[in-house]
Amino acid sequence: MNMIATKDRLETDGTTDRDFHIRWTLEPFAATAMLDAWLDYGDEMQSFYADRIREDVATQHQLLHCKSPVEMLQIQAGFFRKAVADYRMHAGRVSELTQRLFFPQPAADQPKT
Repeated sequence: MNMIATKDRLETDGTTDRDFHIRWTLEPFAATAMLDAWLDYGDEMQSFYADRIREDVATQHQLLHCKSPVEMLQIQAGFFRKAVADYRMHAGRVSELTQRLFFPQPAADQPKT
């Protein structure tokens, strides 16, 4: 509800639907594994973005100092070649992390339930 509205705009009757259930149960250590996976996912994304920005800046620097169109094309080709390789590697890493998000496994030092 915002400051202008005087009452909630969504009118409900207050009854619950008996056929609709959400069950949020996890194995005792799955929540910890899932949180670790989310943290690793965020770390991977931030690291990848930082690395790609560094590559962009380095390529821009090389382009500003190139002496011929041929050298410029070589710099651009190298940039795109490395970018494609980096994105392919990143996609593989993200798929591994996504698997850990949806199918959390207990760590080696945690008991299996």
